[in-house]
Amino acid sequence: MHSKKKLPAGIQYAGLPGVSIECQNAVMRFFQFGDRISRARILTHQKSHCLLLTVNDHDIVAIKSGFASGYGGEGPRAFSFVVGLLHFYGTELVEYEVNEGLIERLDLSALTTGDIENIDSAKPIRPSRWPDYVLERDWSEGASKVLRENFPPVIPLAIIDTRIIDLAMNFFEHPDETLFTGYRRLEDIVRERASSKEYGSKLFSQVFLSQTPKLGWDEQPDSVEHKGRGGLFTNAYMAHRNPRAHRELKLHRDYLLSEFLLLNHLYLLERQARELRDDSTAHLSQGQ
Repeated sequence: MHSKKKLPAGIQYAGLPGVSIECQNAVMRFFQFGDRISRARILTHQKSHCLLLTVNDHDIVAIKSGFASGYGGEGPRAFSFVVGLLHFYGTELVEYEVNEGLIERLDLSALTTGDIENIDSAKPIRPSRWPDYVLERDWSEGASKVLRENFPPVIPLAIIDTRIIDLAMNFFEHPDETLFTGYRRLEDIVRERASSKEYGSKLFSQVFLSQTPKLGWDEQPDSVEHKGRGGLFTNAYMAHRNPRAHRELKLHRDYLLSEFLLLNHLYLLERQARELRDDSTAHLSQGQ
C-alpha cells in the first residue's frame, strides 16, 4: 500500500519553474483553445505558488512554480493576471499550504499518487486569500481590457475557408500583402463564376446587386437579405481593399486580423452562393 503512493501521479505538467511568462502562457493556452478549467487549486509554499488545474472536468494539469506574491516583479504580476483570469471565467479557486518538497517534485514533473491524495484530503485555506493576489490594476481596469492586453491575436483555423488557409498560416509575417492577395483571389473567383470583366466593388455590385444578379443565396431569397449580403462585398472592398490598393496602411495587428476574418466571411458567403437563372431573379429587383 505504501509503495503505491510513490507511483507517478500520471498527470500533465506545463510551464517552467521560476519563469513566470511561461507559466502564464501555459494557463492562457487552455482558454485560447476552448478548454474549460473548472477548478484551480493554488499550491502555496511561503511566497511561491503552483497551480493544479482540473481541465474539461477530468484532466489534471500542474502548472510549475513561475508564480509569486508579496513583492514587486514579474512573478506577482503574472500570478495576479492568471488568478484574475481564472476568476473571470468562473473557475473555482481554492488554496492549500504545501511543503517545499511537494513544490520541488511538481517542478520536476514527478508528483506521486500520494501527493495527489494528500492534496485531495487537505483542508483549503479559509478565509480565501486568493483575492489578495490580484493587483489593484487587474481589478480596476476591467476584465475586457486585461484580456485584450495579454492574449495574443490568433487565427481560428477551424472556421477559415480552405481557399485561403495558405494565407492564414503566414498571416502575421506579412499581413498587408496577405490581405491584398486575399482580396484579389476572391475577385478572381467571383469574376470567373459570373463571366465578368469588372473589378473591385463594381464587380460585386454587378454580380450581386444588379437588376439581374448572377449569384444569390437560397436560405432567405427576399431582396432585403440578398442586398444586405451583396452589400457586404461592395462595402468591404470600398472600406478596406481600395485604401490598401492606393497607399500603405499602418494598422495594429489586432485590426488587421479582424479585417482578415471579415474577408474570410466573404469567402464563406461566396461559397454558399448559387448561380441564379434570369427567371429566378425577378423578385430580387422588386423592393420590399
